[in-house]
Order: sequence, then C-alpha cells, then structure tokens
Amino acid sequence: MRQNRHYHYYVEGEDDRKVVNTLKTDMQKIIPGKVEKFNVVENLLSKAHIMNLKKGTTVVLIFDTDTGKVDILYKNIDFLRKQKIVKEVICITQVMNLEDELVRSCQFRNIKELTRSRSDKDFKRDVLKISNLKQRLDICGFDFEKFWSEQPGNEYRQIANDAQKVKL
Repeated sequence: MRQNRHYHYYVEGEDDRKVVNTLKTDMQKIIPGKVEKFNVVENLLSKAHIMNLKKGTTVVLIFDTDTGKVDILYKNIDFLRKQKIVKEVICITQVMNLEDELVRSCQFRNIKELTRSRSDKDFKRDVLKISNLKQRLDICGFDFEKFWSEQPGNEYRQIANDAQKVKL
C-alpha cells in the first residue's frame, strides 16, 4: 500500500535534509520520497511550491519546535490539506530541534560528539562534511526508535507527532 504512494518531505535546513536522506536511503528507516529544504515554520507555502507534486502525494513536514512560532505552520498545514493533489499531511515535530533529537537517540551527551566539532555551533556545518553519516550514527549507538518519538510540550503540543507513519 505505501509503495504506491508518493511522499514529499519538507525539512528546515541542509543538515535536516542530510539526516532524512540518510534515514531514507542508507539506513532504509523511513518511506522513500523527495526531500526539499523549506522552512514551514518561517515561510508560507504557495501553489508554486506544490505544482510539481504528483496526485495523491503525502506531504511530510519536519520542523523544530524551539521557536514558538506556530501561526505560519498552521497556515501551511491548512493550505496543504485543502489541496486536491495532497492525499495526507504528516507532521514530524523535532523536540526541540534536530540536534536534540540526535542526542536523545544516540549514546552521547553532546551533539559535537557526533560531528567531532569544536563547539555545538559548528554542528550544522560539520554534519554536512561527514561522508558516511550512517556509519557515524552506528558508531554513536543511534537508536531509531527514540528518534522523532517525543511530543512537544510547548506551543506545538496541539500538533501530533506522526513520525510513525513514515517509519519502516
């Protein structure tokens, strides 16, 4: 059933795209689909953004929950749900952000242990430099069951974390 559907993932940044592509391709942990960088918390989607989607596409919104900005996000969810081309909108809440999700899912206490960065601030740049992210995650004891498994307790608490719908 899932194999016949089209999936389109919207992620906030290049680091998110790299992790999602690794989960999708190298680790085969999530349903395959196109991954596009677009911050659905900060920017409004338009007809132009979705014109290349195939009929019956499931749109997956992956976003951080540390900004407290939900107005634009709700508008994007509502917009997508009204589109005939979109079969379903799935929200994946990263509590609080990608770095926190990775720390929670791996056997280290600080994100710089994954990237071997000098500081936490270098994470986004350094994760993009990792040539084999799957191997690095395996070394760090990555537990996919813990990844994207929490529900936010802040302004985002009304948005269900439906990550299990894309997990294989």
